[in-house]
Amino acid sequence: MILKEVIFADWDVSPSIVAFSTIRLGGVSESPFASFNLATHVGDDLYRVESNRALLKELLPQQLEWQWLDQVHGDAVAVVNKAGPALAADAMLTTRENLVCCVQTADCLPLFVAAVDGTEVAVIHAGWKGLVSGVIENTILRMSTSASSLAVHLGPSIGPCHFEVGAEVRDCFLAAAGSASLVLATQACFVCSKNPEKYMADLYAIASLKLSSLGIDKVSGGDYCTHCDDDKFFSYRRDGVTGRMLNAIYIEA
Repeated sequence: MILKEVIFADWDVSPSIVAFSTIRLGGVSESPFASFNLATHVGDDLYRVESNRALLKELLPQQLEWQWLDQVHGDAVAVVNKAGPALAADAMLTTRENLVCCVQTADCLPLFVAAVDGTEVAVIHAGWKGLVSGVIENTILRMSTSASSLAVHLGPSIGPCHFEVGAEVRDCFLAAAGSASLVLATQACFVCSKNPEKYMADLYAIASLKLSSLGIDKVSGGDYCTHCDDDKFFSYRRDGVTGRMLNAIYIEA
């Protein structure tokens, strides 16, 4: 469902779980960050960023607390029970109500994770480096909920139609795959590009494969390409200097 500047995740979890991704429309930032940029690190005017964040908060319950990350394309997971300064990590989890866990993207894959009973949530920022290094696995292993009781929704990322990578990136995934069956399944996530030694990588498929290997079968989403839809999404691959969308999850009290 899309409501103004927000796309809410459509998945089968407790109604107390709220997960959403923003789009690029509806804010006050100017080109090349037009218009609903929510990131402070991309060169946008900070007053405009704070104005956009205030606009977002007006759409949601006022008692919410917000926890942001300084993302580093790694595998670190922050466990939080209260809001504070931005943390250096690429994933975050909590069991506390009304605490909004935030990651920012402009092509990388955001994953929303929730206990279906509404007791625990996490959000993951997964670029290819984070996927290779195990940010999904680290997050799931840090959660107290069993894999069979977790659901995952894949938010908007760059699609396999536009995510071209070198052979060295594909080789990293194959080396990390482990078993022969996972190597074969991982190979299927890369299709030869029209350019020599280049492949079109499917982040949605890679993430789904990892989730399946962890025993998670309740997976939804993966319906967008941030590169294709320039009216709706920021895309670093497409534009270079650009804004960031917010992907956030919380347990509503």
